Amino acid sequence: MLPFRWLAAPLLGLFLIAEVAIAAPKGKAAPPVGAGPQGISDLAPIPLTSGVNELKRFSPDGRSAIIIRAWRDNGNAWGHSTYMVMMKPSEMGSGLRGGWNLVSVEAETPPGVAEIVRDSPHTGEDALRSVVFAHGRVDGKPQTLLLIATRTMKDAVTDPAPTTIAVYQLVTNAQDDDPVGDTIDAFHRIRSWQTKKPYCSSDTALAMELGIPRPSESEAPNGPDGCP
Repeated sequence: MLPFRWLAAPLLGLFLIAEVAIAAPKGKAAPPVGAGPQGISDLAPIPLTSGVNELKRFSPDGRSAIIIRAWRDNGNAWGHSTYMVMMKPSEMGSGLRGGWNLVSVEAETPPGVAEIVRDSPHTGEDALRSVVFAHGRVDGKPQTLLLIATRTMKDAVTDPAPTTIAVYQLVTNAQDDDPVGDTIDAFHRIRSWQTKKPYCSSDTALAMELGIPRPSESEAPNGPDGCP
């Protein structure tokens, strides 16, 4: 075998090259779990009608909810819808007091919470604030979400404006320490970012940034920014 000793090093090199070739991945790498805007994916908006909406399996743990959607007429273009969410605590939770409990929303400027959420559709073509409840995934895990897009109006409502997207996740607050000032279930903000481009409609901003359909009542012009 000594005469073939000179072949050992070249053969070893060939084996190593072949092993690397076999181990190399083929095609594009699979997207990470939860791939999507800010790790949010598989969004499915929850349709709501005016009045009382009873929603089965609203929360990730399977509990139902009631969302009351009421129109606040203003006699002009500044009317808006308000949303109030109610849920029953889990069997292990406290605070029953007859059943349905209010679900609060983390205040846009902490500390504090809001008891209702409101939109601002203006004429329907140039919405300033859009509110959508949805089921989806955050970093791969099923969650119940509240999605809000808010345009910062400049000189006129119709002008393209910077828009903020905020995502709130439904959570159950720990009750062991008897927390004061918070509700048993609440929507906590988990993501917030300003869009890279201005929009003429918050409905369009929410649709484009999160890949969801525009609300059925939206009258914003078709297009990537909702502008005429």
